[in-house]
Amino acid sequence: MEKRAYAVDLLRGLAIVGMVLSGQILWHAELPAWLFHAQVPPPSFRFDPSVPGITWVDLVFPFFLFSMGAAFPLALRKRLEQRGESVALILTVVVRRWALLALFAVALANLRSGVTGTLPGWGSSLLQLAGWCCFCALFMRIDRFSDRQNRMVCLSGVAGIAALLAAARWGWGLPVSAERSDVIILVLANMALFGSLVWLYTRNNLLARLGVLALLAALRLGSGVEGSWNEALWNWSPVPWLFRFDYLKYLCIIIPGTIAGDRIYEWMTHGGEDAPGASRRREVWTLVLLVTLICLNMWGLFARQLVVNLVAGILLCLLLRRLLRGDGSATGRLHRSLFGWGFFWLMLGLALEAFEGGIKKDYATFSYFFVTSGLASFVLIAAGIAMRRLNVRFSALVKCGQNPMVAYTAAGFLIMPLLTLLHLAPYLQTFAELCPWMGVVRGVLVTAAVMAVTVFFTNRRLFWRT
Repeated sequence: MEKRAYAVDLLRGLAIVGMVLSGQILWHAELPAWLFHAQVPPPSFRFDPSVPGITWVDLVFPFFLFSMGAAFPLALRKRLEQRGESVALILTVVVRRWALLALFAVALANLRSGVTGTLPGWGSSLLQLAGWCCFCALFMRIDRFSDRQNRMVCLSGVAGIAALLAAARWGWGLPVSAERSDVIILVLANMALFGSLVWLYTRNNLLARLGVLALLAALRLGSGVEGSWNEALWNWSPVPWLFRFDYLKYLCIIIPGTIAGDRIYEWMTHGGEDAPGASRRREVWTLVLLVTLICLNMWGLFARQLVVNLVAGILLCLLLRRLLRGDGSATGRLHRSLFGWGFFWLMLGLALEAFEGGIKKDYATFSYFFVTSGLASFVLIAAGIAMRRLNVRFSALVKCGQNPMVAYTAAGFLIMPLLTLLHLAPYLQTFAELCPWMGVVRGVLVTAAVMAVTVFFTNRRLFWRT
């Protein structure tokens, strides 16, 4: 793990690329269920909240949330300790970014092809390309520009989005509505706000932060009691299209992420390699067992081999604990801390697996929050070892993780509109329909193009500051 915490970037990159890929795989009844959300299985692809289990698709969103939580201490402590900014100033920045992300969520949902489909193909594509340019202005910060100039660029993005939405509704009669939003981005916006608040006011008190987690869990448990004040509070929202109390459940992933981020920040700022590290052989075995443990849990929870998964998981964790013991270096201490917390979250999640009908992404269960937090912790350790010991840099994934919103929007607002304007989209669709697995190949090709665009932006330091 390098001192820039590239492992966090890699985790975020894996998550965002996984999001893109899962959204680009075409549904086909003959494809295996593990390629899709566990609660949306083939052949019908109808949402069934009674189906327990998780697949790799169900891991990408919590991994992104966990990496977001881990980033709070890295970014906010830098502002507090290195730049000397006040909490009040930081809160101003946090609220502004929340507002921009909320606007982004509304614009994304209203400018997608499903809403603009009544326009001619070229018209819909041009509208989406214009929207993407506005998104660039909204979030991009150009290094050679002053703060005032960057604010003007941001305001031009806000004005451009407002103009496009107004033209779409009143000029072209499209069903544009503030109540339509991209729920993923809206959740991320609220987690960016409330996650920052939780970390800022508990940054020096881990017990208080765990207390917030326990309070949230109690509120959510109580919300299931009909007629209770918990239910009324949990279902209350002053502006339902902007915020729902129910979104706060994802703090059950954000908060474990902040704990990991605290440990990483300590390693980055205070940890010199003051003792010999583990041997290369020992760390390679650690990497192998971590990957095995992650795969085991995906298989065991999906196939409902719960006892096998639990017993084998505990044995693997005991082996990993033994392998991690004895490394007195700063990196070794970091890995032991991340593993200890990851083991705790995983066991907590598995202990809760039988509750709420089994682990599920939708509707999200406590088991889902904590199991995925544990697995994300293990991915951080595995990523650090792979990059340091195997000299595998995962450059493209890391760069996607450093610029995730470019990756999130590139397929629908840049690549597909360009293919439509160039009259190439029908050929891609025909290719995807040759056989069921060609739909998967199509998803891989579009995802590769998204990664190329994102790497291009990152290499030129054109970051979307979200």
